[in-house]
Amino acid sequence: AGSCLAVQSRFNGALGRAMGDPYLAALVSFGIGFAVLLVGSVLLPAGRRGAARLPGVLRTRRIRWWYFLAGVFGAYLVIAQTLTTALLGVSVFILGLVVGQSLGGMLVDRWGIGPGGMQPLSRYRVLGTVLILAAVAVAMVPRFSAGSLHMSTPALVGAVALPVLAGVLNTVQTAWNAHIAAATGTPLTSTLTNFAAGTVALVVVAGVARWLTRPGPVQWPHEWWLYTGGILGIVFVAAGAVLARHVGVLQTSLGLVTGMLLGALVLDVAVPTAATVVTPVTVAGTLATLVGLVVVTLPWGSRRRS
Repeated sequence: AGSCLAVQSRFNGALGRAMGDPYLAALVSFGIGFAVLLVGSVLLPAGRRGAARLPGVLRTRRIRWWYFLAGVFGAYLVIAQTLTTALLGVSVFILGLVVGQSLGGMLVDRWGIGPGGMQPLSRYRVLGTVLILAAVAVAMVPRFSAGSLHMSTPALVGAVALPVLAGVLNTVQTAWNAHIAAATGTPLTSTLTNFAAGTVALVVVAGVARWLTRPGPVQWPHEWWLYTGGILGIVFVAAGAVLARHVGVLQTSLGLVTGMLLGALVLDVAVPTAATVVTPVTVAGTLATLVGLVVVTLPWGSRRRS
């Protein structure tokens, strides 16, 4: 699922550049995902059962109404993709997103926002998260030192802050979607409500942006794969909703982090772009994220209690 997000970032960034309107590109990507989910929810028995349970879930207040706004955070993530990847590239976007997800995952688990309740932040969980952050920094050093980012320091910090915030919000999105999936009995319904809220939000944002900027005619690229970002996003959102119920938001986020970094590395090696920089340091830093993931996920606490 994390690898799907890395590919989605590449596609959505390219779609935004080709269309000349990042907000409309985000809407197209999210809207296609919503359409696919809507058809799947009608055709699949699990989707119909989950949708039928929604009125009762709302009536009995088994979940908070604002959980259905999780898709707004997903919409922001797609906007950050189309804006940041065009300016900084996929790798820097992934760096910021990883930092935000790692920190947000710890906070969400500590505050008990996920369906699994409060998760203790043992020293091993903190240490593993720190190792993940350090490994990410090492993996991205060659890209920064290559001098490909021709931006002032304040502009660079502001641009990187977009995916960092997206990463933090994504952990909350994952927790809220997990609540909906648990209440309706299927991640298909939580993913559908996620994409529905995000699509509505992006309709408003894209409409206001076009009204303010008055861009020219939309340029629709001919490459069909650029329109598959929303489908890749379905895998990412649904996997998060399922996994957060069983392993917690932090471990889910860190697993997605590893997938994003490995996916970005494979993309850079197999399908490089003009700004691609892959060195042994990049590979070593990416693989070192697995060490941090192992430290976080091994059942140190249960072994000690037993």
